[in-house]
Amino acid sequence: MPRILFVEDELAVQDTLKRFFTREGFEVHTAQSRSEAVAAHERFPPDAIVLDVMLNEGPEPEHDGFAVCRALRDAGYDGPVIFVTARTSEDDKLTGFDLGADDYVTKPFSLKELKARLGAVLRRTGGARSLYKFGPVEVDLDNYVIRHGDEEERLSNREQELLRYLIEHRGKVLPRGELLTGIWRYSPNVTTRTVDTHILNVRKKLRDDAGNPRFIETLHGVGYRFIANEG
Repeated sequence: MPRILFVEDELAVQDTLKRFFTREGFEVHTAQSRSEAVAAHERFPPDAIVLDVMLNEGPEPEHDGFAVCRALRDAGYDGPVIFVTARTSEDDKLTGFDLGADDYVTKPFSLKELKARLGAVLRRTGGARSLYKFGPVEVDLDNYVIRHGDEEERLSNREQELLRYLIEHRGKVLPRGELLTGIWRYSPNVTTRTVDTHILNVRKKLRDDAGNPRFIETLHGVGYRFIANEG
């Protein structure tokens, strides 16, 4: 369960982030200020930090997200950081990247987009799992391979992303719109057969039977659900 620290001073936004990401399988901690962020980092070392650049003026000097990031780096945090901001200037983005930011998300954004960005930085930094065994079938996402004993099926980049998303949300019904947003970054209202085509390809490589599925279940008119258990 990845541990995420959100540094956000609006309590309503904090609450929304905490409820959504907890429901999505993350361990969530929050902070409103630099001192709270450093204390949370020391008590619950996070796998990733999401920082709002435009923190409101507070009693502490240098209260913005850049100052909080500097304080966290000084405290020994060397993991991924995502900055969230309404600012779009190049100078602000360069400041963030100079502090070691891994991504920069501009407001307004969807929670699903932020989750996809977090998943990406966690995978790049080793904070997300990549090897799974479902009975005799081994899924090696780092190497883009599904192994059936001595035989291998190669995954394309998009098939790997799709299968990872399905596995990380196993047991949950995933509407096509969510998959379009989370994997392809499309609007959920786009009309396309892209999801269904890629599901078909992944099923073939898993050697799954759509009529009697062991891995990917179709919920007609709704979406898909990954149903296999490890072991």
